[in-house]
Amino acid sequence: MSLLRLALVGLLVNMLLRPCDVLAGRETQSGSGISAPSAAPMIPAAKPLPTIRANGVKLHYQSVGAGEPIVFVHGGLVDYREWTAVAEQLKGKYHTITYSRRYNYPNNNPLAGVDHSAIIEGEDLASLIRGLGLGPVNLVGVSYGAYSAMIVALRHPKLVRSLTIVEPPLLRWAPELPGGGALYDEFFVMWNATRDAFVRGDSEAALRISLDWFVGPGGMGRLPPEDLAMLKSNIKEWRALTTSRNAFPNITRDEVKGLKIPVLMISGGKSYPILQLIDAEIERRLADGRRVIVPDGTHDVCSEQPTVCADAIRAFLASH
Repeated sequence: MSLLRLALVGLLVNMLLRPCDVLAGRETQSGSGISAPSAAPMIPAAKPLPTIRANGVKLHYQSVGAGEPIVFVHGGLVDYREWTAVAEQLKGKYHTITYSRRYNYPNNNPLAGVDHSAIIEGEDLASLIRGLGLGPVNLVGVSYGAYSAMIVALRHPKLVRSLTIVEPPLLRWAPELPGGGALYDEFFVMWNATRDAFVRGDSEAALRISLDWFVGPGGMGRLPPEDLAMLKSNIKEWRALTTSRNAFPNITRDEVKGLKIPVLMISGGKSYPILQLIDAEIERRLADGRRVIVPDGTHDVCSEQPTVCADAIRAFLASH
């Protein structure tokens, strides 16, 4: 199944806001060796995945290739397969590791508490890196996975050689940015309604509310059955996040400025207003950062255009 076919669900899958045209006057940067867009097949595992006990939970992962390690962290409501197409293009030179976060398919960890966040998932990731004997690694994360990767880089710097982030939703920054307050408030109307549906025990309504917001009215009925099944197989994570008291823990501007490792940002030129604002602010704060804006990319740029992202990551790592 191609992730490109999930374009309408991209925001829900990765915790986003409504699409819009690229902001007027937006500058773009082409990375060395970036090629034309290509679709990203959802490649199934050829055999049962190995597992590791990390931070008290069981995580499934896939490990291929040899060389310097790259650990890929997926976004929300999907799983390790989100990065498979990119990892496949890098395995010739690098040891690539894709894994599913604690509440995502095929993991079956019980929900624990009401404080799930990128901090907890960051500790899972740090434990996985140590358990597999990988550090220091090149971390690559998209959306909420980028959020978790940033947490690891800040809290466990010895485990991280470099960091690649694709539009992390640092939503707490939004109210302080021009036009960000209204976008922030709008997002949390949906978020809170989704939470309330989960609290009532109605996960079907929770997914419908989210899809009505992200895809449009009647969004659930417009999805192919296999795409809807994929979302439902990962819905435990959505419940954990929307019912959490701290789903978006703060990362301060000073912390971002203090990162001492090289950072690559990949942004979609046709991504969403709130993430455009946040990405631009992250870029301004990085001491050693480079940003690649893919002009025709959405928030799902690395699912839609895996060769573009693989080339950008390859060039970035080669330069360091």
